[in-house]
Amino acid sequence: MDLYKNPMDEQTCSLYFQSFAFTTNGIVFKWENESAVQKSNIFELPQFRLVGNDTLECNESYGTNGNASFSCIQLDLHFKRNIGYYMIQFFVPSVMIVLLSWVSFWLTIDAVPARISLGILTVLTMTTQRSAGTASLPRVSYIKAIDVWMGACLVFVFAALLEFAFVNVMERRQIRRVQSVRLKGNGESKPCLEKLERNVSRQPMTGHKKAKTIDNVSRVTFPISFILFCVVYWVYYVM
Repeated sequence: MDLYKNPMDEQTCSLYFQSFAFTTNGIVFKWENESAVQKSNIFELPQFRLVGNDTLECNESYGTNGNASFSCIQLDLHFKRNIGYYMIQFFVPSVMIVLLSWVSFWLTIDAVPARISLGILTVLTMTTQRSAGTASLPRVSYIKAIDVWMGACLVFVFAALLEFAFVNVMERRQIRRVQSVRLKGNGESKPCLEKLERNVSRQPMTGHKKAKTIDNVSRVTFPISFILFCVVYWVYYVM
């Protein structure tokens, strides 16, 4: 089975019918017509649906010199995986987790416990879902479509957590700058100290302003980037 496009993959099951004892001199298999293969509406596979079939006629040669020809017929059944289960169990929940990680951008910068808890929770949830999504699949050496989706969602969630870490560093840098001015100005008069603090806070691009700007930019860039990824992903694996 080729699971490269799993769960948007199509599989082909080939059935061979061949004579065991009689060569083509004694028996020749042929398909009667196109209606020789009929689909039953009673039996259905839970993960696949039959989308078509092909009938072929063939000959196989055996023997020491390959001069013994045996007639055979081949039936190729084409199955397409039902994606509904994966949409409910993996794709929709992973999108909701990614959207939940963006709530951090609308929280205030000083809401450190809330933003850290939200970031770690979404990362752990995404990691658990990714492990559950690949646990029931065969161990293959190549990357599947479901791996690309889960990996990309994990990257977006982890990037939101890193964004908060960077914003928090920028905010703390401004706080440390003000505290440093206060420590250096302990021996000066109160008006001079207030003037120094105002000069620090009035700098053209302070740490707090930079952090706020990064949050505002992230509110736009993260959704746009995720939408572009979704478009490219579905066009590549489905179209």
